[in-house]
Amino acid sequence: MRETMLELQDVCAGYGEKKVLQGVSASIGQGEFVALIGSNGAGKSTLLKCVSGLLPLTGGRMEVCGRDNRGLKNRERARLVAVVPQSYSVDYAFTVEDIVAMGRYAYQSFGKKESREDAQAIRKAMEVTNTLEFRKRLYNQLSGGERQRVVLARALAQSPRILLLDEPTSALDIHHQTEVMELITRLNQEEGLTVLAVLHDVNMASRYCGRMILLRDGQVAADGEPAAIVTKKNMEALYQMKLLIRENPLFHKPEMVPIRVLRGERAERPLRIHVICGGDGAGRILEELDDRGHQLTAGVVNQGSTDCEICRYLGIPHVEIPPFTPVTPEAQKENLAMMADADVILTADMPFGVNNLANLDGLEQVKGILFFHKNALSGDYTGGKLVQRLQELGEKKKIVYFGDHDEFLERLREWAVGRKEKSDADRNAAGG
Repeated sequence: MRETMLELQDVCAGYGEKKVLQGVSASIGQGEFVALIGSNGAGKSTLLKCVSGLLPLTGGRMEVCGRDNRGLKNRERARLVAVVPQSYSVDYAFTVEDIVAMGRYAYQSFGKKESREDAQAIRKAMEVTNTLEFRKRLYNQLSGGERQRVVLARALAQSPRILLLDEPTSALDIHHQTEVMELITRLNQEEGLTVLAVLHDVNMASRYCGRMILLRDGQVAADGEPAAIVTKKNMEALYQMKLLIRENPLFHKPEMVPIRVLRGERAERPLRIHVICGGDGAGRILEELDDRGHQLTAGVVNQGSTDCEICRYLGIPHVEIPPFTPVTPEAQKENLAMMADADVILTADMPFGVNNLANLDGLEQVKGILFFHKNALSGDYTGGKLVQRLQELGEKKKIVYFGDHDEFLERLREWAVGRKEKSDADRNAAGG
């Protein structure tokens, strides 16, 4: 049975009159890698301060490695818990080895020399973090990524059972972020080190942590594996924005794709728009048309494509077929039924081949005006059949060709204005 390393029972804490943590309960076992996520002010860093002994509890109970946190002396706690802050700076010319050696203070007595055990712990910490090679360099002359590895080495020199990380990668570029997170993961998996990390990057937390705790207003709003925490409902409530949740195909972990915070210009008169798509080129236009309030349908889309994912996410009615299969007469019949009452038929940026040319079959029969993305012509793998099909369509209904996303929106706006003016004129003529 896994040993409990950290037990929180209705933990409350704050700063003066300000209450931050308001009844946090959680149990973290030996060898877990747990991420604390939440908006600014939710209490993430405050909780770390409570565990590290920097901030006393105002209510509840906390046990660290089976011991009441209130009864732990500083040296005792330092042998159990080590902290890696967001940043660490020194005013003096300390070498890397000096900084790492500071992690051994909990094991040393005043005036006594560094023991053999201390030296071994310091060397091992630098070896594990790949900082041994520049142990004689001055800490203040290192890069951001190197400094963070040194601070991590200092924490490891404490030989702790619990490692607390407060935004350990916030000031690093993507290379050094990944390097630090991979290093911490290795320590967690190979050394059995229990890790509790405050992380703002939800995707980083989802990828590396086996468990996530979502704090909201000083309380636990959700606690579980990444798949249970990184959901549309949780993340939109947390970030107050429109976003997409999908599974990362490489790591098989959920990831968040931010879409927008501010709403776009709302359509004065929403249109019924059917989007012919199916690959990876219609995601942006589908989202923007949906955001503007238009009533959308789509088809025929291949399962597993980005367009299919976007349709599912936005709740857009659509026709699905298995990946790498041709558009069957049955699928196209359903597709035509969906676009029967559409004001606009939009053919998005997509390649055409013999398997999906049937998307254009029967478009002569639908009433909506046809907008066609010119990029589809450069992605023609039909041996000229696409151009021939468009020529035939053009003889029976108007086709508006456009070159990019913004041009389509402008042409759509112009068409909608002209349609409204004609409707108003017809109504006035009928009334006169």
